[in-house]
Amino acid sequence: MNSSRKVRRLIPVIATALLAVALLAPAVKAADIPPLLTTAQYKALVSFVEKLEKLSNTPATAAQKATYEGQLENKHDAAVAKSTALFDRGKKAAQLESDRAIRTGVGTIRQTEAGELAALRRDYDARMNRAATNYEKAIGRVEDAYDSRNAALAKQVSRLRKQKANAEGAVRKATIQEAIDRRTKRAGENRKLQQEEIADLKAGYRREKAAIRSGKQSATQSLQQNDAQAIVTLRIPPGTVVSEASLSAELGCSPPW
Repeated sequence: MNSSRKVRRLIPVIATALLAVALLAPAVKAADIPPLLTTAQYKALVSFVEKLEKLSNTPATAAQKATYEGQLENKHDAAVAKSTALFDRGKKAAQLESDRAIRTGVGTIRQTEAGELAALRRDYDARMNRAATNYEKAIGRVEDAYDSRNAALAKQVSRLRKQKANAEGAVRKATIQEAIDRRTKRAGENRKLQQEEIADLKAGYRREKAAIRSGKQSATQSLQQNDAQAIVTLRIPPGTVVSEASLSAELGCSPPW
């Protein structure tokens, strides 16, 4: 019987099964899955193949050949089935390990993100507080300046009115009244200028607050998008080539072109 030909046809299949199990070696080891070489099915196949090799030069009847081939097929099928079972166990173990690693990675990213978002909020809250403080100080400086000017004018008007009351002659009184009117007019102009300067300060403060809010929103979105991209990347199997467009689709945004 030419059993060696039969054996040669089976060797590539067995080698493929062995390679499949070897590719999952880390997961197999982690799941305490025995190597195919140590299984009873594989050992039985190898033992039977060795037996057939010894009988290769021994004449055999057609019935014996059929029996041997049937036994070889059965042992081969058993070894392949065992290999498939080990492969499936290893694949499942690898998937579980991958899922655990992803959960851990996502948790780390989210925890880091929470800390970064809190720091970002503190930073922009501090900017907003500084803007408010600077605005209040600027308003105070303007009010103090104009209060000082108008207080000086008020003293001058009070003194001039006394002078007018004690003045003799209509011409002298008219001259003093003109001086009083000039100062009164100047005080009114000062109040108008003060209102304009305060309005400018308010407008500037509104613009600054809007810029701070916009910067905070932009920084927050950028941080969250980067973390979302990191999570998407974490879930991509090693060795997978991902285009920019498909990654953008995963993130729900447009590609940068």
